[in-house]
Amino acid sequence: MFKEVTFFKFVFITNYFIIELTINDVGEKMKQAIESLIQYEINRGIILKRDYHYIKNQLYHLLNLTNDGIIYEPNKITYPQEALDIILDNLEQLGILDGSQTQRDLFDAKIMNVFAKKPSDVESEFWSLYKESSFKATTWYYEYMKSLNYIRFDRILKNKHFSVDSKYGIIELTINLSKPEKDPKSIALALRQESTAYPKCVLCIENEGFSGNFTRDSRDQHRVIEVELNDGKWYFQYSPYIYYDEHAIVFTEEHKPMKTDKQTFMNLLMLTDIFEGYFFGSNADMPIVGGSILSHSHYQGGKYTLPIENATTLKTFKFNDVAVSILNWPMASLRFESKNKEALVNYAYQVFDCWKMYENKALDIVAYTDGVSNHTVTPIARKHGDTYFLDMILRDNHTTDACPLGVYHLKEDVWHVKKENIGLIEASGLAILPGRLINELKEVKQYLLNATPLSEAAMKHQDFVEKLRSMYQFTSENIQQILNQEVGNVFIKGLIDCSVFKESNYDVFEDFILNALR
Repeated sequence: MFKEVTFFKFVFITNYFIIELTINDVGEKMKQAIESLIQYEINRGIILKRDYHYIKNQLYHLLNLTNDGIIYEPNKITYPQEALDIILDNLEQLGILDGSQTQRDLFDAKIMNVFAKKPSDVESEFWSLYKESSFKATTWYYEYMKSLNYIRFDRILKNKHFSVDSKYGIIELTINLSKPEKDPKSIALALRQESTAYPKCVLCIENEGFSGNFTRDSRDQHRVIEVELNDGKWYFQYSPYIYYDEHAIVFTEEHKPMKTDKQTFMNLLMLTDIFEGYFFGSNADMPIVGGSILSHSHYQGGKYTLPIENATTLKTFKFNDVAVSILNWPMASLRFESKNKEALVNYAYQVFDCWKMYENKALDIVAYTDGVSNHTVTPIARKHGDTYFLDMILRDNHTTDACPLGVYHLKEDVWHVKKENIGLIEASGLAILPGRLINELKEVKQYLLNATPLSEAAMKHQDFVEKLRSMYQFTSENIQQILNQEVGNVFIKGLIDCSVFKESNYDVFEDFILNALR
């Protein structure tokens, strides 16, 4: 039922759209959803009971609702989005929102910002808790950002996770369904959006509280933590679409390009001192082998054990109080281990410096093309007790006419599963696979079980499925496990494609290490 309210007209104004609308009716479910959301935030400790009337008045004003004095019975919700969706659905029915996912996301962030503390207050709370323990501070901050719906946990749970066995240990895979693809309405609105250079990118500190538009996600309830490192001011935040537990990003105050150098290694190890139990790593600082954002210097981290951390060692060399090991890993990787942070950094940089100059024509390893460096590394740091670890994955991004996407890039026979660049997370053994695979692999299953023809979209898997048909007898009981394992094998093959030294020439890899550390 709808409750009659006084007829009125108003103009809804933000920095990205102006809508005139007329409202006759307001659904009781919408007001009940507000009560549910307020009660959820009280239960989560985001606001106090003392804040109830203030928050309710602010939300009613934002949504242009008339407070009739009725206190609606709240429903128990697990995530903020359960209540937000009811509110957003009603706003669409009233013509305030246009039905695009982008506009829904922009508006629900404004609703949640009503509950959020100012950045300085969040930062003050974090460092106050940090005095008790790093764990207490990061746990509070992580749960706070989840409760504000900045970390969209309800969507993240849609991701499909599985793991496979391999000669390198357990490899993890996730099919990413959390970040919604742009729907036609959102795409059309983005085309009409006037371009802006503010903020310069999605990582800039200026995003804190940014309202967003049809080309930029909202950051209304975004809050970050200032951290001092040796080379200046950085900021710590969580990713809105986490790939693993407490998926963090640390970025520079200044908008400047990614750069891997000696300070990078020291910064990563310093961060493991500051944030207990976290790993920190850096994407490679060049195209093809780098991450998606090269224009703003940043690291990734988290309270998570990436598969590479459990990699065994093939051979270990001792240099004073630093151990350097070749890892049993699909990509050519080293591990530096020491209680002496400065010594570890010095040896790591020595190898990195030599790698920048290394060439091997027999292996098609080319250091420079037209004076531009092709070599860098993907470093991952962590700390256990008083011992520091730095894993270093060697990367090469040179191209040829035969390999225009990169000699050490994924080869075409794995593109049906993964074609995008291999960044830090994936090089560490956690695959981020495209959402299209959900429907395509369902078709593959039906083809293998019932010979149901593949659609045009799934035809890219034809060679893959024919190979599987020749290898297995499929039943409804075994097909999912086999398919998971074989998709995992394709991903591992892709990592091997990206390796600058293959297992067959690890003797050359060993010679390179020994020469670099002389």
